Amino acid sequence: MTTSAPRLAASLCERRASTPASTSSRVPARTRRGAPPRAGYGAAVPTARSAAVLDKHVPIDRYADGLRQLHASPDVFVVDDFLSADACADIIARAKAKGDMTQSPVVYAGWTNDVEAWTSTVSSGPAVWIGALAMLIGSAAFGQSGLGLLGEGVVGYLGAVGAAYAASLAYVKDKERELGDLRTSTSTALDGSGVGERELIRATERLLPGTSWTTYEAPTVIRYERGQKLAPHFDANRGAAVEDANRGGQTLVTLLVYLNDVDEVRGGGQTVFGRLGDLAVRPAKGRALVFFPANADGEFDDRVEHEGTEANEEKWIVRIWVHQNEVGGPPSGLPDDWNDERGVVAP
Repeated sequence: MTTSAPRLAASLCERRASTPASTSSRVPARTRRGAPPRAGYGAAVPTARSAAVLDKHVPIDRYADGLRQLHASPDVFVVDDFLSADACADIIARAKAKGDMTQSPVVYAGWTNDVEAWTSTVSSGPAVWIGALAMLIGSAAFGQSGLGLLGEGVVGYLGAVGAAYAASLAYVKDKERELGDLRTSTSTALDGSGVGERELIRATERLLPGTSWTTYEAPTVIRYERGQKLAPHFDANRGAAVEDANRGGQTLVTLLVYLNDVDEVRGGGQTVFGRLGDLAVRPAKGRALVFFPANADGEFDDRVEHEGTEANEEKWIVRIWVHQNEVGGPPSGLPDDWNDERGVVAP
């Protein structure tokens, strides 16, 4: 059974009064999942591509039951009753039984771009002058000439470039430590063998025709307890071609499902898109939120920066990231034999 084409659903979202997103500071980084999940803190640079190009995202079934469009350009959707209550309960139970929920890790995304930029800047400017100065000193103070003088210049140049590279790596580590305070939730990755997980993955394939579970990261379950939050961040990575090459490359789709209801007034824990007029999505059991961190070609879209506001009561979500290429098996992806129904774990 299908419904009519999706409509803007103001009933599912609200606008929050706050300072404009453009005035806030955003640090480029993102949580890494090689152990548990990862979500993004940044990795953003001003979008140079037009909205028309960025809006060419992975196709979504716009006639799916329960689908409603909250925002256009960039497209943001919710799907009510995407998962059954039993599936939601099973996923929470499986995450609890796994017993390894730890603070959601954070990594500085786009670090390869920054290191390259720092090193390139130094190598084309200051390092040249340092090399020339070394040659000048060698000539004036020690009477060097020829190859010996050239060697002094090369040593000075390489020393300056090496120092810049080391300084940039230290900067990345410092940022990772700072970012640890910006994400206070706990999380774990499941292997897709539970009944609830299988319902989630199959429903995702139906909603996103043309995608396959082979390009999905393994479902990540995230728990927010009272007072916990997730700072504004991005799920795509401008350095994905290098940094995420071993886990499917760029993140094209974020699909997250709220696994429990929270009080509409006191519960908090909304997902807020600060650059979309503070568009806010309230948690509701079984409701999926779908948006596109990059277009179908993997081009980063900085318009979909989002955050998880502070929870006033416990909130559970499960997330699937759809990547540009096949993710491969664990720890990032699903097992190679996931499609074999004999591997299903009963609730």
